[in-house]
Amino acid sequence: MARADAYFAGKRLPEAIDAYKEVLALEPQHVNALHRAGLASFLDNQMVQAGEFLSRALLVAPERADIWEQRGLLAALAEDWIAAEAFYHRALSLTGSTATLHRNLGDCLRSSLRLAEAKAHYIKALELEPGLHHAARALAEICTELGQFADAANYWTRAWALDSTSLADGLALILALAKIDRRSDIEPVVEAMRCSFASNADALKELSYTLNCARCFSEAISIAKQGLAADPKNEQLHLNAMYGFDALVDLPGLRSQCIEAVRNLPDNALMQYVLATLELKFGEFEQGWKRWKWHKRTPYFRDPVRPDFPEWNGEAVAGCKFLLVKELGLGDQIQFLRMAHWLHRQGATVDVWVDAPLNEVARSASGVHAVWTELPPGPYDYFCHMMRMPEYMKLDLPMLPLAMPYIAATPEKIHQWQAYLGDGARDKLCAKNRRVGLVWAGDPNHPFDHRRSVKLDMLRPLLGQSGVTWYSVQKGYLERESEDLANEFDLHTLGPDINDFADTLAILQTLDLRITVDTSVAHLAGAAGLPVWVLLPAHSDWRWMLDRADSPWYPSMRLFRQRKLGEWGPVVEEVRQALGAWCDTSAIQA
Repeated sequence: MARADAYFAGKRLPEAIDAYKEVLALEPQHVNALHRAGLASFLDNQMVQAGEFLSRALLVAPERADIWEQRGLLAALAEDWIAAEAFYHRALSLTGSTATLHRNLGDCLRSSLRLAEAKAHYIKALELEPGLHHAARALAEICTELGQFADAANYWTRAWALDSTSLADGLALILALAKIDRRSDIEPVVEAMRCSFASNADALKELSYTLNCARCFSEAISIAKQGLAADPKNEQLHLNAMYGFDALVDLPGLRSQCIEAVRNLPDNALMQYVLATLELKFGEFEQGWKRWKWHKRTPYFRDPVRPDFPEWNGEAVAGCKFLLVKELGLGDQIQFLRMAHWLHRQGATVDVWVDAPLNEVARSASGVHAVWTELPPGPYDYFCHMMRMPEYMKLDLPMLPLAMPYIAATPEKIHQWQAYLGDGARDKLCAKNRRVGLVWAGDPNHPFDHRRSVKLDMLRPLLGQSGVTWYSVQKGYLERESEDLANEFDLHTLGPDINDFADTLAILQTLDLRITVDTSVAHLAGAAGLPVWVLLPAHSDWRWMLDRADSPWYPSMRLFRQRKLGEWGPVVEEVRQALGAWCDTSAIQA
């Protein structure tokens, strides 16, 4: 037995197991030999054999609580939660409460998704051993799962106090405090972590990301910059800082960060693309359009198609057959259909390749010879993606809008929707009413839709405007939402009856005004030269530029901008006042 114990103490596990077996061959009920053979087998990763030895030991010494606990641990490792729970309870009945037993039983119950019971055992474990970090952490996680966020924050605080070197605990504590808006308590945690991980770029990367998630954007920027001092080529740290500047709508700061990122990572397509959008937003068209080519190398905008024709790089196009190729979303395609007009004026015969929903609208576009929704057979002298055109045609602000209007609904479509809306009845029944179209939400799959879309209820101050008949041209999963307000306001839902963009365009042309968030409908109305008001988030897309109430792309458009990201109330009030003034002016002119 002494030799076996010596092997065990020296971690010579196979030899220890063999030596214990020799003891057991002579004395099969030697409880210590059975117990230690089981422990040695466990440490040697021979779990089945370990269970057999421990079970034999329990037959000899059923009063041994420590062996019941170890047998429970083996069952738990095998994910046999029912057996593990039974073993742990037997150990508790023999020894009374111990912190480790309650912790282990808590782990078992938690794995069985019996969270309330597990929580009770972890609490007991902490009562018995206040420094038991595992129990504090488990309680924090369980309270989070149960939606008990205040308790979760308290337990994360306790876990962090027990091990302030734990990056994971510190990050979880920040998120927990942010969840219950205890933001003043976040600062000391951040400062402690800043010191603990002062030159650890990977840890600072995780910390700055978490601070962005907690909406502590200034702190996220500061931590990201600290990390960049240690690792200036760390892409994620640059992205974390850029995200913080973006969330704060600090465009000069964002631009400066992008420039630094591009300087350190000149081949990083995403950094180059973001800088391109900022240059365009600031009106620096020459450099912005040159840099735009990087967007096709980003993981988000990889171009799935490249026609097998010569790509245009600014050559003369007089007498050429030219294919203008779709790029990005439907709104982008509508905006850049105007390039067909410019090419036609240079003497080219212009075909366009667009997404199928724009087929009929594109057929009306100025300068377009033919429309394709799949790769055309050709041949063509040149092709160019729509948004590469500006670089080679040297597009600058004074050249805009190039063509206006450059799309229009067919007379047949307009007549169809005039009849549907009862155009002839307006003079008889509501002579003073103006017709206004409304869109309040974009595509929910858009990465920034949460910024640009508004809740229909928020637009109630507009819907109550006297002298206005409203028409919802909202499409998608919210197209029937306006029906809920039909009894309260003069609001008519058209979305379910709209089949395509040609229908939408015809409807827009029968109205007096259109009010929309940043969606393809804004582009459709603007391209048709129709009066349209667009509600924009504080950090809007590059095409709307900075601080302008108008758009050089669409002269008939008026922009209403958030001053603070997420705050639509002041924007709606500004639109309400403008709508009242517009109605008064329209009444006078009528």
